[in-house]
Amino acid sequence: MRVTSALVLLVLAAVSCQKPFFTGTPRWMRTTDRYLYHSASGDSIPERPEPLPPGPAPEPEPCVYMSALRFPEGMPWRDGERSGAHIVLWKDGEEVLDLPVEHYPEPDRHRIRGGYLWWDDSDGASTFVYRNGKEVFRYEGDEILRGLLEVNGKIHTLGQRAGRGGFSYRINGTEVFSHPSAQILGSFDERAWEGGALMLDGDGVYYCFSTPFEYRVMKGNELVQRILADEVGKVFDIRVWGGSVYRTQQQGGAGSTLVMMRDQTVIPLGLTEYDQVHLGRLVPFGNQMLVKGYSTRSGNDEYQYWFRGQNGVVQQQDSDLPLADIYPDNPEGVAVYLDGGRVNRIWDGRQILNIWPGRYTLYTPACTTLYKGTLYAVLSDAGGNSHLLLKGDQATTFTFNGCFTGIRIE
Repeated sequence: MRVTSALVLLVLAAVSCQKPFFTGTPRWMRTTDRYLYHSASGDSIPERPEPLPPGPAPEPEPCVYMSALRFPEGMPWRDGERSGAHIVLWKDGEEVLDLPVEHYPEPDRHRIRGGYLWWDDSDGASTFVYRNGKEVFRYEGDEILRGLLEVNGKIHTLGQRAGRGGFSYRINGTEVFSHPSAQILGSFDERAWEGGALMLDGDGVYYCFSTPFEYRVMKGNELVQRILADEVGKVFDIRVWGGSVYRTQQQGGAGSTLVMMRDQTVIPLGLTEYDQVHLGRLVPFGNQMLVKGYSTRSGNDEYQYWFRGQNGVVQQQDSDLPLADIYPDNPEGVAVYLDGGRVNRIWDGRQILNIWPGRYTLYTPACTTLYKGTLYAVLSDAGGNSHLLLKGDQATTFTFNGCFTGIRIE
């Protein structure tokens, strides 16, 4: 018995002198709790590896804002009677603002920016600027805003005099520059430009205007560029972007065609003298400037809507009817087709929606938008009070006496 015990002790001593089977392998990788904090070779190691940092937070869902003009029940506002009008704002389907309009309840005199409802109004002698119903400032003169930007707490406006030429550029209501007869180039119709006819580029706020003799590009009250009218054909649009002055214009004489200019560089757009071009608006997209428009040809009833740039056609849609708008990133060809100003049909990228042709209308260009491939639209009942919000192929009915004026995703 003593011999057996001695042999066992010798075997245990020999085994203890061998190299461990897991030399250098952290014992926390094994399942026994007592091996958590040391390696088998005796080296100290961190108690546990630090957990991986959390990934980027998911992008918050944007809000869907809608605006409308609402009138008292029974008021025949379509016949011109518009007293008692209110501007209404919805956020994600919930009514958040209902504000009276004092003088001119026009669909194109208010807009949604940064979750605020901005609008301008006039009593014929003075112009008033409001944000969410609170007067921001007023100034003498009857103007309609064509541009609005808030920069570093200051509100820049560009107002066209109503019914005649002339405009003023103001900061917080104080005039910085004006012209007695010129016409502003640009408006709020093109959603790509946050400030309408006002553009923020670098540290400057820019705008453009025309007279019968020239086009001017301005930065505040400073002249940036003058383009003589008799040296160019028809100018469709002028914008300042990325430190350059872009414009679209007809190039050539009787066989003129549309080109884009970047400073003094001519950029052909692949159009010919046989293309009758309309719009010709400048739209930034990614890191390039595009031209948005449509063309027709004599004897052909088809419309070609397109975005064109330095590298050719970026997006094109052929149609037998006018389109409400087009979008540069639209592989599915989402479209709202119009006939006589009324909605004829809607293609949501997969199907034609079941919309009664001719029942609905769009009161402003801001009534449709495309967000991540999904069409959002607010359709106003042309003869009744049953209006629609569309999100793709989903429709929600809103009942009120009035019309939708815009939708914005932000």
